[in-house]
Amino acid sequence: MKRFAIGLILVLALFSCQNSKNGSGDKAIATIYDKVLYQSDLQSVLYEGISVNDSLFRTKAFIDNWIRRQLLIHQAENNIDKSELDFSRQIEDYRTSLIIYKYESLLIEQNLDTIVSEDEIAKYIEENSAVELDSLAVRDIILNIRKKELIENMNNSLYNKAVKERVFEIY
Repeated sequence: MKRFAIGLILVLALFSCQNSKNGSGDKAIATIYDKVLYQSDLQSVLYEGISVNDSLFRTKAFIDNWIRRQLLIHQAENNIDKSELDFSRQIEDYRTSLIIYKYESLLIEQNLDTIVSEDEIAKYIEENSAVELDSLAVRDIILNIRKKELIENMNNSLYNKAVKERVFEIY
């Protein structure tokens, strides 16, 4: 273990002498092909209170995984037709989905009434007696119904506002 620690320290010291990223003082730790792993990229691996041995082990594992990932990406990019590597549409769709999800989550967090009365639970159980549910399950069902209604109302409100303000045109 001591040889491993000494070796890793030497590797980090060697790489820390290389050029910094954008002149910001961020030291390069590893390079492969045209990709560079910087010291700042290791921030998620290390935290206060971790032992030196654990720190070295986590750092080495992170660097090894990063190198393996870069090798795989390089190999895939060389073996997949360039036309199949254009993911701009999927990336934009995913970005849009993330934005909508984040907005809906904030809307729910700010506006959802999470208090479910015993009367509401009893009423739901009575109306849906075909399935046997406990009160916690019914509470979750009621909250999910409220979430869906809240999102639907928000979507309808936005759509109606857009129609009223003539924000869009359909051709």
